[in-house]
Amino acid sequence: MTITTVPQRLDALREGMNQYELDAYIVTNNDPHASEYSADYWLARQWVSGFTGSAGDVVVTKHGGGLWTDGRYYIQGAEQLEGSGLELFKARLPETPTIAEWLAETLPENSAVGVDGRSISQQFYTELKAAFADKSIQIVLDQDLISPIWHDRPARPSAPLFNHPISVAGFSASQKVAQIREFLTEQSADALLISTLDDVMWTLNIRGGDTAYCPISEGYLLIDHTSSRLFIDQRKLTHTVSLELEQHQIHIHDYEHLNTALNLIDKGSSLIYTAKNSDSLLISQVKSELTLIDKPCPITLIKAQKNPTELSSLEETLRQDGAAVVKFMKWLDEQVPSGNVTELSAEQTLMGYRKQIDGYIGDSFRTIAGYAEHGAKMHYAANEESSYAVGEAHFLLVDSGGQYPGGTTDITRTFHFGMPSQQEKSDYTLVLKAVIRLTQARFMKGSTGANLDIMARGVLWQHGIDYKCGTGHGVGICLNVHEGPQNFSQNPREVALLPGMVITNEPGVYREGIHGVRIENIMKVVEIEENEFGTFYGFETITLAPIATAMIDKSMLDASEIAWLNNYHQQCLSELSPYLSAQECEWLTKATQPI
Repeated sequence: MTITTVPQRLDALREGMNQYELDAYIVTNNDPHASEYSADYWLARQWVSGFTGSAGDVVVTKHGGGLWTDGRYYIQGAEQLEGSGLELFKARLPETPTIAEWLAETLPENSAVGVDGRSISQQFYTELKAAFADKSIQIVLDQDLISPIWHDRPARPSAPLFNHPISVAGFSASQKVAQIREFLTEQSADALLISTLDDVMWTLNIRGGDTAYCPISEGYLLIDHTSSRLFIDQRKLTHTVSLELEQHQIHIHDYEHLNTALNLIDKGSSLIYTAKNSDSLLISQVKSELTLIDKPCPITLIKAQKNPTELSSLEETLRQDGAAVVKFMKWLDEQVPSGNVTELSAEQTLMGYRKQIDGYIGDSFRTIAGYAEHGAKMHYAANEESSYAVGEAHFLLVDSGGQYPGGTTDITRTFHFGMPSQQEKSDYTLVLKAVIRLTQARFMKGSTGANLDIMARGVLWQHGIDYKCGTGHGVGICLNVHEGPQNFSQNPREVALLPGMVITNEPGVYREGIHGVRIENIMKVVEIEENEFGTFYGFETITLAPIATAMIDKSMLDASEIAWLNNYHQQCLSELSPYLSAQECEWLTKATQPI
């Protein structure tokens, strides 16, 4: 049977479920490292359901099932599931059950739930086990039902590794491994398994090409008090990378040999790992004599606090990237009135300007160029069928970023090329006020992203508006554009913000079927002062590109907000002009005129 449509794929999956007597099957887009952006081989959920968002899991039952995804994708999910027979579950809403809760409620006693254990974390597996205990529901981890029916499934990635120079990394792999060994001593542990790909890459000062947007490579790093072992597809190793790793005494092993290595660790030893980032099949096969300790990977926090070299490199990268964005803005101003600009051509033109920057590796995520109601889809991606012509009647939202050796960028600007309505002016100005209010925040040492999220979101709440996503996220250095552990959100488990961390500030207004507005800058956390009351931190904006002013309702801004915007624009003019031509500087001078 030819399997080309989503209903056919679901039917084929259900045939496999019947063969193995499974009552439900969980399908994810996750690789064994719980990466946000997985290599094409792992995009099983996308293949079986037709839903292309970066977040979400599918459950298929004998006669139904559903997709669980977050607020960024509610609109897109509903559209892409149409005709599939799968229900949309709006994850993270209080009334929405989790996958574990829904399956425990839906399935009869003694049912069996299958999943490719490589594609779910040990944490998720534990959650399922707890939910299923009362009904004696079995979980089968070793049945990959997708590969037999996905006949043209992409191969596992094999892109070569490359070195990330110490001139932008700041510390060598040896120095970073020494930090890890200090951590092991403090924890009285014998070994650490690093599963998260960006943590592996950062520790060893290497980068890869397994995915389109994140310069990472599938691999594990196992470090004890005397050895450091990288488990990776050795075809990816270039001569220069091998030499560099050898210099820092990093021993190379085949990716598939990790399970064997774990089970050769001395009986009674303790291994620290992170359950939410380690695949359930791997962990289920570890011998019981090894004591497993679930802790956050220490590298995640160390990596989040950029060292001075990394911060300097990132800020220079943001200046160059900001200059590319200015060139793009000038192009939009000149070309939109002609009627020749589309969402796709805008995306391609912006990429073209970034490609002119020395060291450009690629975009850091698929550009979101959404005109009119497309801007209300938080992670919209244009294609030949959907791409609108960009006119003068509605907002154009452009969220984009680049990957460079010196850093990863992420910036959103919203434009209007005609006469904005009062509603459009109000929405735009409220988003700007939210950005400024969070930027200007001062906060006590120990404050978390959850403590500060209200500084931006509260501006919109006062007008009965909310956005179903976080307000900001960490950003990597030539790594993931979404980097933890720091975020701005309503999640009470957010971590404390520390000097050296960088984090985006991106509130928005999304009116379904009408328009979207978002303004996004990257900020760094800095210490402001220490006095008898304690230590106070604040933010410095390090993204540099003008914020459109034609849609601002100035009557809604107070004097400090106007002063902030004018000062920010003078900084943009001063710092970006050296990267621009005379004509581009002339355009930027006009764009940054005080309001």
